[in-house]
Amino acid sequence: MSQIQDKKPAQGETGRSGNYQPVNLSLQAAGDSRGKRPKAYAQVAQSIRRQVLTGGLAKGERLPPERELADAFGVSRMVVREAIRALESDGLLQVRPGAGGGSFVTHDFDKPLGASINNLLAGGAITLDNLFELRLMLEAPAAAMAAVRGRRADIEDLARVVEQADDLADDSEALRAANLEFHRRLVALAGNPLLSSLCETVLAILVKSLQGRLNVELSRRVLEYHHHIVGALLERRAEDARRLTAQDLEQLHQRYNKMGIRVDVNPEAAAPAAGGREIS
Repeated sequence: MSQIQDKKPAQGETGRSGNYQPVNLSLQAAGDSRGKRPKAYAQVAQSIRRQVLTGGLAKGERLPPERELADAFGVSRMVVREAIRALESDGLLQVRPGAGGGSFVTHDFDKPLGASINNLLAGGAITLDNLFELRLMLEAPAAAMAAVRGRRADIEDLARVVEQADDLADDSEALRAANLEFHRRLVALAGNPLLSSLCETVLAILVKSLQGRLNVELSRRVLEYHHHIVGALLERRAEDARRLTAQDLEQLHQRYNKMGIRVDVNPEAAAPAAGGREIS
């Protein structure tokens, strides 16, 4: 039986480190239904995962060095390293190299889902049509839910995002960022964290795949829809919010298809050809 003790960072060390509540870890844990014990790295990862998810380790907090973790758990540094890799893949840790680096707690919970979709993209199993179909299935109903469930103050905050975007009409990059933020907040207003996670994953893939393809005219057109959607939300017109969001996504999808845009897991592969127009 071993514990991770509460350790304070050394003087001059940046970030919080090893601020644990003592947690018991038994490497003689009970086996599964087939009588097999989890591997040591999986037990270490599960102990750290539990502390992250229950708030024992805060977002941005730095874990102690591998050596200290290995001593605390009574395992080798290689086992600790495997556990950290597993937690990084799960979006619970971020490993930063160099001075001031280390393993930091993060809440990138949709990372495994994004990795799975990227694998499907790389294998040619997912197209732009598939991604926009999924957005329609998720975001249009989310807009209707937002009109019903969204708090007035949150909808007014969303309206301010749209108003601020009006001042960015001549800045393609800033305007697109504002439009994306609108969609993130719109889905969040539905009050379903799972829905937000799915939508964020799809948006992140589209942004990465279409990196550098900006078109201010298209972004302005999208912004016009956002004004109408906010109006529907403020007046609690759920069906109008759903319809307008669907139209917003459909016109964007059609424009991408018309100009031969395809989604690729590699942003460089999605770069416009010489002399081609940039898209947002």
